[in-house]
Amino acid sequence: MTVAMDFGALPPEINSTRMYSGPGSAPMLAAAGSWNVLAAELRSTAADYSSAISALTSKGGAVQRRYR
Repeated sequence: MTVAMDFGALPPEINSTRMYSGPGSAPMLAAAGSWNVLAAELRSTAADYSSAISALTSKGGAVQRRYR
């Protein structure tokens, strides 16, 4: 469901009240924490892939030379 944000549809007093009586910063901080966890997992996965590729390419060169 998409909600259009038309601040001109209501008086400024109502818009101001709605902005300042909202849920606060807690949902945004929770989302930021989740993004930080995801970023850490992506960094770890990238390091694992890099290590695996380095191991495969270093061993692959020796195998190719031996069978030529």
